Amino acid sequence: MDWLGKLKDVACDADNVLDEFATEALMRMVEREKGATSQVSRFFSLPNRLIFRMKMAHKLKNVRNRLDAISRERSFHLGEGDKNMEAFDVEKRQTGSLVNESKIYGRDEEKEKIIGVLLTNVSDDQDNLAIYAIWGMGGLGKTTLAQLVYNDARVKSHFELGIWVCVSDDFLIRRLVRAIIESIDGSGCDLLELDPLQQKLQEKLRGRKFLLVLGDVWNENQVEWDRLKHTLMCGEKGSMLIVTTRIEKIALMMARVLPIHHIGCLSEDDSWSLFKGRAFGLERAEERSELESIGKEIVKKCGGVPLAIKALGSLVYPKRSKLEWLFVKESQIWNLPKSENSILPALMLSYHHLSPHLRQCFAYCCVFPKDRELEMDDLIQLWMANGFIPSKGPSELYDFGVDIFNELVRRSFFQDVKEGYPGYITCKMHDLMHDLAQSIMRHECVALESGKDVRVEGRIFHMYFGMISSQDNYLNEDLHKVRSLRSCIDAFDCTASLPFFVKQKYLRVLGFRFFVQEVPRSINNLKHLRYLNMSGSMIKVLPESTTCLLNLQTLKLDYCYSLCKLPKGMKHMKNLMYLGITECISLTRMPEGIGQLTSLQSLSFFIVGKEKGYQVNLIIRRNNAMLISSVLNLTSLSSLVIEDMDDELTVLPDGLLQNHKMLKMLKISKMPNLKSLTNQLDNLSALNVFHLEDCDKIESLPEGLQNLHSLRKLYIECNNLLSLPMNGLQGLSSLRSLFIVSCKKFCSLSEGIQYLIALEGLCINSCPKLISLPEGIQHLTALRRLEISNCEDLSSLPKQIGCLTSLSYLGIGECPNLMSIPDELQNLTALKTLVIERCPHLEKRCKKDSGEDWHKISHIPHVYTRSAIPLSMGWASLQKLEWQC
Repeated sequence: MDWLGKLKDVACDADNVLDEFATEALMRMVEREKGATSQVSRFFSLPNRLIFRMKMAHKLKNVRNRLDAISRERSFHLGEGDKNMEAFDVEKRQTGSLVNESKIYGRDEEKEKIIGVLLTNVSDDQDNLAIYAIWGMGGLGKTTLAQLVYNDARVKSHFELGIWVCVSDDFLIRRLVRAIIESIDGSGCDLLELDPLQQKLQEKLRGRKFLLVLGDVWNENQVEWDRLKHTLMCGEKGSMLIVTTRIEKIALMMARVLPIHHIGCLSEDDSWSLFKGRAFGLERAEERSELESIGKEIVKKCGGVPLAIKALGSLVYPKRSKLEWLFVKESQIWNLPKSENSILPALMLSYHHLSPHLRQCFAYCCVFPKDRELEMDDLIQLWMANGFIPSKGPSELYDFGVDIFNELVRRSFFQDVKEGYPGYITCKMHDLMHDLAQSIMRHECVALESGKDVRVEGRIFHMYFGMISSQDNYLNEDLHKVRSLRSCIDAFDCTASLPFFVKQKYLRVLGFRFFVQEVPRSINNLKHLRYLNMSGSMIKVLPESTTCLLNLQTLKLDYCYSLCKLPKGMKHMKNLMYLGITECISLTRMPEGIGQLTSLQSLSFFIVGKEKGYQVNLIIRRNNAMLISSVLNLTSLSSLVIEDMDDELTVLPDGLLQNHKMLKMLKISKMPNLKSLTNQLDNLSALNVFHLEDCDKIESLPEGLQNLHSLRKLYIECNNLLSLPMNGLQGLSSLRSLFIVSCKKFCSLSEGIQYLIALEGLCINSCPKLISLPEGIQHLTALRRLEISNCEDLSSLPKQIGCLTSLSYLGIGECPNLMSIPDELQNLTALKTLVIERCPHLEKRCKKDSGEDWHKISHIPHVYTRSAIPLSMGWASLQKLEWQC
């Protein structure tokens, strides 16, 4: 084992020792709260305390001795130098403007799109400089795409001056200004000071229409970028700047032409064409036929990333045996010859630009198998459990975790981000990013899957079990080698291995599901445990010993259909932040004192019991008092779903939402007799998301809605809702999205909508009684997307719609009585897309060239009707199209 590996082992052991001290203090505090019983008194007697101190002193001494040994060993090797340093740690990436277009595949459409922007752009800004950004993960071909655009004959003739500068991570204004001057002159520049450099550059740019490409930008400092931009604001109107970067934040910071361009992966066909050119050259087809099937598997491994395709294609080019190609197909990227492998260094460059805690959080994700859909909340809870998120206090850990997740998305480490259920966000890792994480953590993380031969070593800290069973050799041969496991995730059939888990006393994360019928009482030995996921298991009772897990932050029992009882002592689990009991249909009531869990931030469900011998309404009335007292003190709660509480409730229990000033997401759903939310919303000042669904007796929303100053998303789906409150909208100055769906009696938005000055998206769907939109809509100058559908009585759109200066998308569907479009639509210069579907009168009037209203919409770049669905707007791979008539 290398010295760095030894150091990490010792650091983990030191962390375990410190955690033992903290846990001991926590246990003593809890025992004092419980009151000293004779048994407890014996346990915490003076002799036992002395034994604990002696044991910990021995462990600390052992840690110190090991650190001293590593220090001596490392000092011994200092004279040798670090001869194994990877090249990608020291080499700076350089790019130029030249490109061989004959070897580029799959970028024609994107190239034409960007060229269209360059040739048609006329900046209205005083600075005369439009800025276009291309971003995406390393290896996708951002530079190549920029080169294709830069070298196009139409672009060269359009701009008087073309300049190409590779920025890399050295964003020094003086260096960049000098590099731009040298690119223009084609020779060196001797000036040293910034001011004369800036003056000389402005002399060369003034009055000339130029195209400048800044490639591979990493710097996120807005101030430095503004200084450079100010220097460039001197060209002729129509001058353009193209920026390429791997970081979305930089693209958004620099771009002045929206939307920014997120470069995609190559299609299967384009990937294969690129690979063939590299791997086969000019060989005859019959000589390569037996290798093609292997080659296509290698291409799949690349996931549409051109850099990987070219690298592996070049790697197999000189190899002609089937075995050699199979070796490349089966090999991990980090095991391929470094002299011929440019994939990992390119990706590692992105990794090295992460802060230390971002590196840990990303690399840990390799414990999951490839193509796994990862849930944001689950990732954050796992990161918290392993101590990867720097501590800023329990209430801020989650928010910091969200920031980390978003940053990894912005830097393309995560992709395919989707939002479904309120607050339920998922993502995936590109296979190459997964390979990168594995290359970093290959000695510490392992995914065990049935039928796969994986080596398990003693240094492993994190394990994913997958669908393995007691028949697999892992359970019988290898697991006993593991000494200090920190994570065990998703053990589906772990009945045989449960004894192994409970012996891993330093475990932070444990997830076992489905086939487990009983939790061993010895689970209390896992006193370092932070995360316990038993979702979907067949357990009936959670043993009382579980409450000894005083460090536990996350407890997931969702879909445990047989679970009928939670432990009484749950109130002592002071660090519990997340409790999931969704669909625990056999659970009859919450444990008493749950309100003492003051760290609890997310509680997925409330259980209101129905015991025998009482009528339902009496039991609900009695249990409401218990429910409120349990929930009232959960002041850290950030997410709350109140769903299907009881058919008889007409109002929410008094005080239920009284004390939750940190609540950010609230969903009230499936309460068919709920009539009012009066005074329930007054104190929810931090609320970001509010969903009100399937509460069909609600006819109006309370005026207290105006107190939700932080609200960003409001979703309403209530059959009998008549309108929105006039004054209730007044305080919603932060609202970004408003959805009004399936409100069958809804007839008015109310003039209060004028107060929604930050609204960016408005969706009205299936509101058949809505006749018109209010004049107050003219104040929604931030509105970018407006969708109206299934509103049968809607007969007109107000002329004030012409004041929506930011509107870029307007969708109108199934509004059969909407007769025409107002003249003022011509004022909407930002409107890029108009979709009209199943509106017969409008379709006729908006027919291209001949329709009566065509002149009102002819300025809109993309106009689609039901009979004119576009097949050229990114649907090139469409294989199936269904018409619903």
